[in-house]
Amino acid sequence: MNTEFHYYITGIVARASGFDEKEAVAIATASEFVDENDAGFFIKDRSTGESYEVYLSQTMNILKPKHKLMRIYPIFHFMPGDPLCDSACRRDGKMHLLNTTPGNDSVNELLDRACKSTEDVRLHRIGVATHVYADSWAHQNFVGWYDHFNHIGVDLKPNIGHADAEHHPDWVSHRWEDIRCIDDEVDNSERFIEAARNLYGMYRSFLKARKIRASRSWRALEENLRKIFGRSRSGPYNLGGEERIEGYRKLAPWLGSFEKDRWFDEAVETKIYGLKDRGKGVAGNICLFKDRYFWREDATKEETNWFRFQEAVKAHQRDAMILLKPRFDRMGEDLHRH
Repeated sequence: MNTEFHYYITGIVARASGFDEKEAVAIATASEFVDENDAGFFIKDRSTGESYEVYLSQTMNILKPKHKLMRIYPIFHFMPGDPLCDSACRRDGKMHLLNTTPGNDSVNELLDRACKSTEDVRLHRIGVATHVYADSWAHQNFVGWYDHFNHIGVDLKPNIGHADAEHHPDWVSHRWEDIRCIDDEVDNSERFIEAARNLYGMYRSFLKARKIRASRSWRALEENLRKIFGRSRSGPYNLGGEERIEGYRKLAPWLGSFEKDRWFDEAVETKIYGLKDRGKGVAGNICLFKDRYFWREDATKEETNWFRFQEAVKAHQRDAMILLKPRFDRMGEDLHRH
């Protein structure tokens, strides 16, 4: 999924389920930041001299060594599910222990743990867990590492995640064909509506226990979303994206646009040497003069959204690796040694 779901639809679903506007913005921002958090570095505390490590939850370099991809893709984007479920049935009969399946036990468990986490990082953990929860619908029938299981047609791209399918699995209001599957005609709008419905249900379970009422019923919300989605179209382009985003903004004017640098800049001071490293992707790793990062002295780092998001990423990774350890063990893969 892209920003349409991870930010706009997530925020709208969170608000409809009963979170207030500020909480819904925090959840949506953390959800989208999982895709934007692709640069590893250290942030220094001037007063103590201690350095804080930033953990990656995304990588634009799909050619990373296998163990590094395994620490990112299955944990944050391709959570393994039930390889025997109906939606995973393939024409060639193949199955994979790491196959992503929609709304699987692991994504439900991770979102449940996020809802029960401490108040300081709860919203950020819910956002991170929501990202992988939603991706379990968009990325179903792919595994998050190098494997021929992901291969579609005669494409020569590396068989990592949905690289062969390009961006087709991530686009709202889009139809495409997954020739590997028995049910090969895919309408993303139906997948994404199902993801939103289940996400709304998960949020309601948490909020109902706290006696917080929904601000909009699922039936009303689904009607709103389907109206914005319009008809699904096929082809090589993401058609209608700007119109749909305008629809989300009208439905939730309080949500605003995703601001990629806001949380970071509120928490961190950057000392630039030469050209700015952050935001340059792979090229940022080969700069001769590395930028340096410091916690801002006019802010308490533990209270900043960026620190809380990073703590949420680390907590999510710890919990996910525990849940997936039996699968990794069966494959002879011990991620803790990397």
